[in-house]
Amino acid sequence: MATIDVPLPSPPAASGHGEPVTFESLYEQRFGSMVRLAHTLVDTREQAEEVVQDSFAAVYERFHRLDHPDAYLRVTVLNGCRRVLRRRMLSRRQPIPVSEDGQLGASHVVDAIRRLPHKQRSMIVLRYDLQLTDREIADTLRVPVGTVKSTIHRALAELRKELT
Repeated sequence: MATIDVPLPSPPAASGHGEPVTFESLYEQRFGSMVRLAHTLVDTREQAEEVVQDSFAAVYERFHRLDHPDAYLRVTVLNGCRRVLRRRMLSRRQPIPVSEDGQLGASHVVDAIRRLPHKQRSMIVLRYDLQLTDREIADTLRVPVGTVKSTIHRALAELRKELT
């Protein structure tokens, strides 16, 4: 009598507590927290969701081989955020194209504000777009009023330097 070798399905990956976890349960449990993590690092929800979706795709491809899919997911999200930030830094290093008549383009102020670090950019927008006072900005961002004043001062100095 001949025997047929049938490969056994690989066991589901185990969570940190020893119970098996499925990809679907990992997705349900971790999607929201991974988007929050990525959003904190990359500043936009759209980019954060894209990073997390790419990370879940990477986990899905290797899920049956992973001993700790949750840890692998976190590392993949962090690496995806680093890639986004690296690309953003590289694009900021590109010189601003000057129009043919030697003047900056029509949106030069907005572009200059977008190139500011997140903290400076947010305070400039709160001050000049929403017309908030130093105290209101400090309360909104939960920072001291002195931090607001010094950050706005540095941001304005950077904008002046770039726009002249």
